[in-house]
Amino acid sequence: MSETDGSGTVYGTRRSGPPRDPVLLAAGAVGLAGVLAGVLFATGLLGGGDDPAPTPVAGSPTPAAPSPSESVAPPTVESPEPTPTPSPTPSEADPNSGPKVLRGVGSGLCLGLDGDGERAVAKLAGCTGGPEQQWVVNPFGPDTVTLTNAAHNQCLDVEGRSGDDGARLQQFGCHGEDNQQWRLQPADDGAVLLVAVHSGKCAQVRDGGGEAGIDVVQAPCDGNPAQRWSPQ
Repeated sequence: MSETDGSGTVYGTRRSGPPRDPVLLAAGAVGLAGVLAGVLFATGLLGGGDDPAPTPVAGSPTPAAPSPSESVAPPTVESPEPTPTPSPTPSEADPNSGPKVLRGVGSGLCLGLDGDGERAVAKLAGCTGGPEQQWVVNPFGPDTVTLTNAAHNQCLDVEGRSGDDGARLQQFGCHGEDNQQWRLQPADDGAVLLVAVHSGKCAQVRDGGGEAGIDVVQAPCDGNPAQRWSPQ
């Protein structure tokens, strides 16, 4: 149906349409929302897709800390027990070493001096064992010694380095020449011969005498009792 206003303008008639019931409108809106939700779930936009949820990547396992190597104790090596060193066998004391009194085998008297100074002559004397009758045996060479008087610290010497028979023995300052060197040559009964190195002759009582005060001289060695001296 058309309508006209006072000026004669004709308005179109209102088109008929569905009724505008509020309840129906609300119901329609709800239905539309349900359709949209279904579409969204179908396309996976709302997480409703069929793709499986991503499996979380497992973290790399932390390597176990290496267990400390077991300490291997070194094998115990028993130290060998040291071989006991045998105690050295004491060497036999040289019967001719040290201060000695020289007793004449033929006379029983001792080798002494007629004084205490240099060049004092060697003589037989009654044995007292005093230092003026003691002679210190000093190794000099492989088989030689010097004889130093314990009281006067002078050496038994062949006077003037003589090679003559009958040359006297005396004490003299020690110089080590061959007329002060002696070989102690073993004789019978532990006695020795006093052999002068420079002459090869032996100390003996002059003329083989046996009384105190007789000179001691050198003479060719024959081992008679007047040439044998017993160290004591």
